[in-house]
Amino acid sequence: MDFFTMLGCPEAAFRQADGEWQASVTTALRDNFAHHAERNAFYRAQCEAAGIKPSEISTLADLTKIPLLPVRMFKQPDAHVLMTAPLTDVELEIRSTGTGGVPSVARRDVTTTTRVMTGILAQYREFFGVGNGAGLFLCPSTAETPEMGMVKAFNVLNGLLDDHAYIVRDYAFDPAEALARLEGWEDAMTRHIIGPPFLVGRLLRFLELEDIRLQLDPDSLVITLGGWKRYTGESISREEFNSKIETYLGIPAVNVRDMYGMIESNMLAVECEHHRKHVPPWSYISIRDVENTDIELQPGKTGVIALLDALSTGYPAFILSDDVGEVDHTPCPCGRTGQSVSFRRRLQGAELGCCAVSIEKFIDSQEIVAECEVPQPATTTEA
Repeated sequence: MDFFTMLGCPEAAFRQADGEWQASVTTALRDNFAHHAERNAFYRAQCEAAGIKPSEISTLADLTKIPLLPVRMFKQPDAHVLMTAPLTDVELEIRSTGTGGVPSVARRDVTTTTRVMTGILAQYREFFGVGNGAGLFLCPSTAETPEMGMVKAFNVLNGLLDDHAYIVRDYAFDPAEALARLEGWEDAMTRHIIGPPFLVGRLLRFLELEDIRLQLDPDSLVITLGGWKRYTGESISREEFNSKIETYLGIPAVNVRDMYGMIESNMLAVECEHHRKHVPPWSYISIRDVENTDIELQPGKTGVIALLDALSTGYPAFILSDDVGEVDHTPCPCGRTGQSVSFRRRLQGAELGCCAVSIEKFIDSQEIVAECEVPQPATTTEA
């Protein structure tokens, strides 16, 4: 199946026979590799140093030969050298600041932006089947944070919904407002909740403290993106998270869907009903040995996640991340084929660096400031 057919027919692309999937993803990535090796002087130098040419990529096993860009390069002041497209063609500039405060900058040109929007929309339709309803977005709007990749990815859902509301404004979150929105949509449309796990968790904590138990709709979804570790380093338990959603929102765990991605890559892996995050067929994840990242590990082995993405024409989106996890190539009960990915943790010494971390850290700092304010004495006026 060719690249553009995969984007336009996700229901078929995610269900290719194993041999067909291997051939199609290899062709898509080889062609994209050739595009950057030919047009990008910086990347071509990396290819020459590695002694690899696009013509040498013919099988899935050959994809490990494609030179990778360490994710830290997107934090460098001269990150523009990574660009294949001219800066004048850049349409989107996505940033992510983690606990270290140094932003990653990933620039998308016009062609990449069109492909990414098409791909994400196709995946939402494929995995969520959403075509109407209301979305409660527990995150800022794109108007407030146009540079945040997580918010951009969530925003694509708006085109599939009849109504929506963004609850985080000026980095403040009011769970009572979220509850009022959900109650306002009751009996009118299917209600979905979208946001990073920590903010969904704040809503659940509010409902628990107030002993409020909602019963949302049979097809309601909770869709999350942004990682399961807080900026403090504390992990969020997925099992406890799902249990509280069932208890306080009345949504079964099968309708809780997490996604995995990073702003430097266009790859977005979306969970199916069996909670396996499926890698789209225009992308490939290679798990590398922690001690020697030139070595690719077999499926099921834990190592450093490398993401190879065929959507990007702006820069070579062949990224060696700071994430650790595994890929699974066994058949999924949902019927989709190809790879699924599991994220485990960050590499030791790597900072937490996603949009959700930045939002949570800022919200917490604002709440601490508000709690520490000293009340001013009331003034009196002489009669």
